[in-house]
Amino acid sequence: MTMQDRPLTSSEIRDRRATVEAMMAPTEQVPAALRNMWSDLSVNRRAPVQFVERDSVERPGSIAGHRPPWVGASLKPKAAVRRPAPRVVHRGVGLEPMVVWGADDRRVYSDVLYPWVCVCRIETSGGVGSGVIIGPRHVLTASHVIDWNTGAATIEVHRAGGMVLASAQAEATWSYTRVIDNDSTTLDEDYAVIVTDQRLGDRFGFFGVRTYDSDWDDEPYWRSIGYPTDIAGGNFPVYQRDKSLDEDEWDYGSARAMTTSADVMKGQSGSPIFGFWGNDPNPYVVAVVAATGSVYASGTENWCSGGSLLTRLVDVARTNDP
Repeated sequence: MTMQDRPLTSSEIRDRRATVEAMMAPTEQVPAALRNMWSDLSVNRRAPVQFVERDSVERPGSIAGHRPPWVGASLKPKAAVRRPAPRVVHRGVGLEPMVVWGADDRRVYSDVLYPWVCVCRIETSGGVGSGVIIGPRHVLTASHVIDWNTGAATIEVHRAGGMVLASAQAEATWSYTRVIDNDSTTLDEDYAVIVTDQRLGDRFGFFGVRTYDSDWDDEPYWRSIGYPTDIAGGNFPVYQRDKSLDEDEWDYGSARAMTTSADVMKGQSGSPIFGFWGNDPNPYVVAVVAATGSVYASGTENWCSGGSLLTRLVDVARTNDP
């Protein structure tokens, strides 16, 4: 299998970083029409849901991403400055302070270069989820993140502490399934595309999408970004690399459930699982983080949703709500 047929490994990405990033320096100024993207959050709006028929249109194998000429790029996000863990002492004895300081390999970052800037924090009446800009005004997330009563959602682009680069509201949502409680029959279709009232992708760029291939099972090709609530209060994005996916061997349909070695917690629902291919600087999403649980006798695992229906859903949303 050539590097064009599979995602790049971390060592291959490292070998290309200097060359690729030099080619992706900004060449234009941000157009005036795209400099301020803020929705009126005082307006309580509803966003209609469009359900997609599974076999109504052709399924593309991949859809390209996009980096605007006014946004620079990098292949590794810049780490955020983290304060040291506090030390609590009582009568000379060190105590464990009540702060989450996980030992997992998720790393907080703050980077306004493409593609790391495309991370989104999604707020609905049901809580907080994650997503990624996937088109000119399209954000990919998990179906169970959507508020199915109203469709309303607030999307924040790259929240890092108190800084938010842009905000938008949902105007519509495209999905196959109204996922409320994940189980073995809805897990593999747990994705949705939110159409926003701001053209976020025109300003910041957007990811591409590829259909997952089981030949990539158990290989550490994958990266993820999102907003877990157990780190930094869910107010900084985290980055993971060198993670694997493994398709469920009993899932034969166009939508696929798969386990992942990525560390996930609440708030990361909808986080993209993505990789880089060859000399293409655009990342491609192959799955979204869906759930944690024990489906079979193998015990508790982290689950993602992907398959050719994911690629098709993005294509339908982009085409019908440009």
